[in-house]
Amino acid sequence: ARTAFGLRVSFDWYSYARVLLPAVYAGAVCGLCGNANGDPDDDFVTSDGHRATDEVHLAKSWKVGDVPGCSSACQGHCPTCTHEEKEPYRGDGHCGLIADVEGPFRACHDVVNPVAFLEDCAFDACHYKGHRDTLCKAIAAYVTECQSHGVNVEPWRTPTFCGPSCPRHSHYELCGPGCPTTCLGVSSACSSSPCAEGCFCDQGFVLSGDECVPEAECGCEHRGLYHKKGEVFFSSCRERCRCEGHGALRCQEVFCGAHEECRVEDGLLGCYPTGYGRLVVSGDPHYVTFDGRAFDLSGSCAYVLVQLCKPDGRLMDFSVLLEHDVGQRGNVALMKKVVASIHGYTVSMERGRPWEVDGERYTLPLVTKDKKLRVGQEGNNVVLQAAAGIRLLYNVATYLLVTIPDAYKGHVCGLGGNYNGDPGDDFRLPGGSLAQSTEDFVTSWKVHVEEGTCTDGCSAAACPGCDATAAAPYAGSGSCGIIRDPMGPFGSCHPKVSPVEYFTHCLHDVCAADGAQEVLCHSIQAYA
Repeated sequence: ARTAFGLRVSFDWYSYARVLLPAVYAGAVCGLCGNANGDPDDDFVTSDGHRATDEVHLAKSWKVGDVPGCSSACQGHCPTCTHEEKEPYRGDGHCGLIADVEGPFRACHDVVNPVAFLEDCAFDACHYKGHRDTLCKAIAAYVTECQSHGVNVEPWRTPTFCGPSCPRHSHYELCGPGCPTTCLGVSSACSSSPCAEGCFCDQGFVLSGDECVPEAECGCEHRGLYHKKGEVFFSSCRERCRCEGHGALRCQEVFCGAHEECRVEDGLLGCYPTGYGRLVVSGDPHYVTFDGRAFDLSGSCAYVLVQLCKPDGRLMDFSVLLEHDVGQRGNVALMKKVVASIHGYTVSMERGRPWEVDGERYTLPLVTKDKKLRVGQEGNNVVLQAAAGIRLLYNVATYLLVTIPDAYKGHVCGLGGNYNGDPGDDFRLPGGSLAQSTEDFVTSWKVHVEEGTCTDGCSAAACPGCDATAAAPYAGSGSCGIIRDPMGPFGSCHPKVSPVEYFTHCLHDVCAADGAQEVLCHSIQAYA
């Protein structure tokens, strides 16, 4: 991204971000990157103008907001790499290439000191046990910095060491144009940019967003924004357009549907839900349905949590399955695995394992090629956002929140109920009739899983539980009572989210776990 006054910001969507400022801003800026006055010794300045004692102090002072689970420093089990453990990665077969006096970057050493880049590379490579992609990106960061200073580096990638891999209709260049040709041409604002390493479009192809396409397949420009061919967007609250390609737009009058309103979300104008239903599963699975009915489930099977059961042409089909297992502490049942199917994808989230999409494992953040599914991390929580407006927030342990648009009211079924505003009829069987008991309701939504056997509940002798006397010590403000304390940190939330069920769930779980601090924290965090 470039501005008229010379600011340039770049990000590789993974691990490298860079900001270039015009010299006139020297000494006039502040933040984690310092003041740009040419003196590195006075960069550690907090937001209130004082010298920071360390990196954590500096980071905390420039934090712009709190996200649950976010912390400025590593907490709990913090991975470490000693000087001796990092040493092998400073060698020629790994990061040593950066500082090799006879290597491909030697011409840059006097311009950009390689020491810091070498140390960063060894740090990352050590923590990731020499993971090749991590190593290559660390070396590429030094290459990018050298090229931004106009230094020509020599070829360093080989088929066996950081071999380049480029998308369709593109190829690798060590020193390609800093401003590649796009469907909108070449910007005059960056015509003097130095060359850069990367993937560049083949002859006869140009950039359309992040893809190389023939010029005949270029999209459209509308009010200063570029849209790919085939992209649909709202030009106003009453008009929706489709880019037919080559600058041609086809627009038509539209109106938002029931349970929708026209507004801007994530920078895009469109029809969005007027409200959302919330389904919560927490702790030793305590359920609160979309309509607010609460029940507990002590089984260790897999169940349909929510799915579309009354199809409607306007509604995207989807399902969310939830599998439980019985933990070690007090026979408490816990969430083991969540499987969401939507937009033709199946996303699997399992405790202690990476995310899977259609059977393949991915690191986060993840955006599917068609942009219909986004998976990212917010603090301790992993969030799945679907284009249909359905959202899952999961801490991959003890808390799951499923949010669906109001348009799905009365069209869903499963353990989360039918979302029709009446909690009294939530316990419906797959056939539509009311269940005679909670047990019948739960069992009816059980689904078969290949791995082993499961139980629908615990035996009376083995069920975790506490009588009032045993639970009493955990009712105070120093424990579960903090949730319902009107003068406590959650007092302002009580009118919006009733603390009663969360307090009761906390008492049950903490008592069954003999007061374990970890269980208490998870229970309080569920309400937070």
